[in-house]
Amino acid sequence: MIWLFLIVLAALIAIVLLPRIVEARRKLMDGAARNDAPGEFVQLSDGVTHIHKRGALRGPWVVCIHGLTTPEFVWDGMIEGLTGLGFRVLSYDLYGRGFSDRPDLTHSRDFFVRQLEEVIDAAGIPETASLIGYSMGASIASAYAVKHPEKVDRLILLAPAGLRLADNRFNRFVRETPVIGDWLMAVLGGRLCK
Repeated sequence: MIWLFLIVLAALIAIVLLPRIVEARRKLMDGAARNDAPGEFVQLSDGVTHIHKRGALRGPWVVCIHGLTTPEFVWDGMIEGLTGLGFRVLSYDLYGRGFSDRPDLTHSRDFFVRQLEEVIDAAGIPETASLIGYSMGASIASAYAVKHPEKVDRLILLAPAGLRLADNRFNRFVRETPVIGDWLMAVLGGRLCK
């Protein structure tokens, strides 16, 4: 019985301490760590943020917001296509990721929306922009669009985290009924799925 108690105690200690150990071993972000980073760095209210602007000098803006685990470079494969279409693209590292600072603050929706607001201002985007959010970035982009609808041209969500399908009788019928369901969605979907 004592062995079971010790195993449970060790598991609890590991659960509590492991995140702290992992965080303590993370690479510090300072000038040396940022030396070879592409793009530039801007000082925002909660810390330094790594931003990367690419594309033409004129044209519509696209702001790319990455997810929880992969930094700004996740967009590299898509940016060549966007810039080739004439877009100016801004990507950046969320706080705690990539080359951005790791402020010891609560990582809430308001925290990340404030970072996005300040990044857009620091990048000098005066007009509207299209937002592309991936995973957690989709949640941030959505929250920003709700707060600033006049500043968002398009909202593109890729594998959005935290969003779910509103499942009701109409949606189930449309999904499960070929042809008639497609027709109903085309005719009534925009009104009934709000």
